[in-house]
Amino acid sequence: MKFSRLNRYRTGGTSSHMRLSLPVPRTPDGRIYRFSPNETAHPRHFVLGQVVADIPLTDALRARMKLEPRMKQTVCPYSGTVADDDAFRHPDDVKAAVELVKHEAAQDVQDALAEMLKDVFGGRSSRGPIRITASVKQSTPQPKPRFTRQDLMRELVCDHCGRDYGVFAIGLFCPDCGAPNLRLHFLREVELVDGQVSLAESIGTENEELAYRLLGNAHEDVLTAFEATLKTVYLHGKAKVDTTGPAPKVGNDFQNVDKTLKRFWELGIDPFKDLTEPELAALKLNIQKRHIIGHNLGVVDDKFAMHASDAKVGETVQLVGEDIRQFAAISQKVTDRLDSWLGGSPSPTIDQSPLLLTIKEPTMNPDDPKNLMALDLQISLLARKIGVWVAENCSDGQHDFVDVEKLQSAFSENTEGELKEAIAELEMDGFVETSRMLGGGLPHFHPTLDLYLTFDGPAFDRDPLADVARVGELALSGPESVSAETILEQTGWEVRRFNPAFERVASEVPDGRVSREFGTLFTVPYFHLLPEDRVRVKRLISRLRG
Repeated sequence: MKFSRLNRYRTGGTSSHMRLSLPVPRTPDGRIYRFSPNETAHPRHFVLGQVVADIPLTDALRARMKLEPRMKQTVCPYSGTVADDDAFRHPDDVKAAVELVKHEAAQDVQDALAEMLKDVFGGRSSRGPIRITASVKQSTPQPKPRFTRQDLMRELVCDHCGRDYGVFAIGLFCPDCGAPNLRLHFLREVELVDGQVSLAESIGTENEELAYRLLGNAHEDVLTAFEATLKTVYLHGKAKVDTTGPAPKVGNDFQNVDKTLKRFWELGIDPFKDLTEPELAALKLNIQKRHIIGHNLGVVDDKFAMHASDAKVGETVQLVGEDIRQFAAISQKVTDRLDSWLGGSPSPTIDQSPLLLTIKEPTMNPDDPKNLMALDLQISLLARKIGVWVAENCSDGQHDFVDVEKLQSAFSENTEGELKEAIAELEMDGFVETSRMLGGGLPHFHPTLDLYLTFDGPAFDRDPLADVARVGELALSGPESVSAETILEQTGWEVRRFNPAFERVASEVPDGRVSREFGTLFTVPYFHLLPEDRVRVKRLISRLRG
């Protein structure tokens, strides 16, 4: 039996014992989800993007790296653990690959059975005393499994090797070269805090209460990030010294300068060594000020009055934007010293503009204004453009045949041969189904559900998979008999947007419980949910929600 779908992923082996290689799911920005093999490297998850900056490698930069960039190894950004790329494969990606192989194999078997019956009977009656009439009726093809990936909040670009990546928590090292990126991580915090302060200053005197609240939040964010940075570096250092014992309990020690100093002396480092006496005093004052804002509603008490000579008990502590910026700058200075300790030397880029503040927008290809090549597909740009065109020119989300004359007119710059090949690409990957007619010309074809789920995003600038999850939740919240008309009314969408989402949810239900009536507004007018169907729909939503 030919496994035409599975063969697309074959990299070796035999037809009966294939070796397959499947693409890794990516985030909307094209990053790969990674998972640290170090079980103590909380939170273990991170994403790895492309090289977005060309940085000449110098001896000074190499001296701070754990390995040469672009090797077939990865560095855990949280612990510094170095291992082969395969060791960082996320377990969810393995599950996704298994689901995709199962799906493609099942479709190959279904196609083979249909073709076998065609060859045996040709759709006609058999001859003999017992007459058998065979007709081939394929069940509705199941859409390919789709696993969404959400990009992470803290995005960085390594200023040593130019690699783009994202982390959940404080990232100590670049996943590509292993150079310490702690200072870049905190610089991002400084940038965000400066934006908060600027917003508060722009409000003026007409809403002083709101401005004070914004400044208070900005001040708190500095201390929160500073405390987390100190704690992360300290625990990393302790783990290097004691690889077997449990992590020490630190409580709120890093909200106090003296306790912080005592902790870091265990590692033989003074994190405040580069601060002047006025800077150290300002740091202590701001830490105390944060306690007053957070725990005393900003009202000065006796303890704070001892640290600030101009503060009076019972008054509201003053918050000035420039003081908050100074607090952030002092904290950055301490972070830079810790970054130097991690790397064994100060970063050669410390006086340069950080890449994370000057990331360039990707160059737009004039032939690809919708950036279709960013879609994780194996088809040509022309095939992708046709996919979007079909999605845009469908008014109801059903599966009617495409007007090939309009298609040729829209793509008049392409030859008939080029269009045929692009349609064949779409057919091979399950985005369209064709019906070839005698007489040549373009094949007649109609879109599949997979085409809408893939190309509705760039066509209409919305997330069709989020729509599927929303419709699934509404279906689960109602009765066992799920009506398309009822769910459509609940969403408030037009039928073009609704049909693919509802049909995708219905595809989790066996055909016998799914209505396929013709002549209605809907590709699926209604379906009936049994308990096992509800479980499948819940799991679908879970995958799509990431």
